[in-house]
Amino acid sequence: MLKLTRIAAIALIALALLLAVVAFMVGRKPATTATAPMAASTSDARTITVVEAVARLPAGEPIRADGVRLAQRNAAEPGASSDLASVLGKVPVQDIAEGTTVNRSLLAQGFSLQLRPGERALAVPVDELVGAGNRILPGDFVDVFLNLRSTSNSANGQPELAQTRLLLSRLRVLSYGQQDIAVDPGQASADNGGSAKGDDPRAADITASSSASSHNDATQPARSAVLAVPVDEANRLLLGAQQGKLYLALRNPADAGLPDVALFPQARGVLDPLRGLDTEQQQALQRPENNAYAGIDGDGLAGASARPRPVADAAPRAAAPRRAAARPAGIEIIRGDSAAPRGSL
Repeated sequence: MLKLTRIAAIALIALALLLAVVAFMVGRKPATTATAPMAASTSDARTITVVEAVARLPAGEPIRADGVRLAQRNAAEPGASSDLASVLGKVPVQDIAEGTTVNRSLLAQGFSLQLRPGERALAVPVDELVGAGNRILPGDFVDVFLNLRSTSNSANGQPELAQTRLLLSRLRVLSYGQQDIAVDPGQASADNGGSAKGDDPRAADITASSSASSHNDATQPARSAVLAVPVDEANRLLLGAQQGKLYLALRNPADAGLPDVALFPQARGVLDPLRGLDTEQQQALQRPENNAYAGIDGDGLAGASARPRPVADAAPRAAAPRRAAARPAGIEIIRGDSAAPRGSL
């Protein structure tokens, strides 16, 4: 009897423990069920931070700090900028409407960002001789020498001797053949807002050539080089390539020596300025864009236009009186239609 009592007691204790475990598990289920919807609602409420336009951002104008702000979106937008610093100073390629997310695809990118203010990219023909034995790489600095061949002057029949001289100095090579200067968006943005006359010996934007070209393209002989040219010197480069032959002289990037053009007579432009300009307008004529607009002709390229030439609207000069040719035997006095000889003096 005592043995059965013990067995019954142990069975009851085991049943109690089993019930306690079941109660504990049942007690945890409601807590788990309540937490799951909370986690789901938290996930649904997660937002994405983007940069949006406060007002319309015009194409071609750098983005200013007061033109953008951070905003929240419920869904991710591919290419959307999420940092204000990453868009400040960048230039939209099309208008961005107010409240629109600033997408990286709407901002200027690529080769043009390598140009500094006041520079233009121009291509010139090259070969192995012109391009310093094809030793030039994108990012190098070169001097451009002009070689003009001897020609006959149709005006006076006198031959014009051949000449060679330094045409432009210390130009950056943006592309040579199939090799392009690599584009670093961060560095390009800094360069775009910098000065066009900074100390830039082999600066950070001078990098290895583009790796996108295939091996066959890279081994082809270079036929053109793209140079960063000041806008007021572009006319000289284009006219020199047409009337003569250009040679690119490779130079050390740390060599900042430049010719002092103020020591030499300046060539006149193709277009003469208007008369009666005030002091401010006279100073505006010296701006690089206005110098480029005035242009240069072949004589100016050859150094012959430094001599003054007549202005189209200048008042006509009075003709000098003719001097009578001296006659050894005497002079004639003309009265009306008759001419009577007089004796010699």
